[in-house]
Amino acid sequence: MSPVSEEQKIDAVHRLGMMSERHPELKRRLVDARIALAAVILAMDAVEERIQAGEKIHSLQEQTAVEQAKSAHVQAVADLLRGESLHGDESQT
Repeated sequence: MSPVSEEQKIDAVHRLGMMSERHPELKRRLVDARIALAAVILAMDAVEERIQAGEKIHSLQEQTAVEQAKSAHVQAVADLLRGESLHGDESQT
């Protein structure tokens, strides 16, 4: 992956701000996806701590939940940047 330039980062910040104003529902979905991702990371970390303490359990379910939440978060970012949802329930302006 090529490095992202400062100009690209500035453009992304501008676009995210602009699209957040235009599409509050998509912004809300992004926030919800970020919170869900944080929650599953914390859950995975809690299981990992139990494993480190010697419990004979695994974290496969939590790892899967993290991967799914990461995908949902990426999709929410893309939807907001594009001003559209793949689910088709966000109106275009």
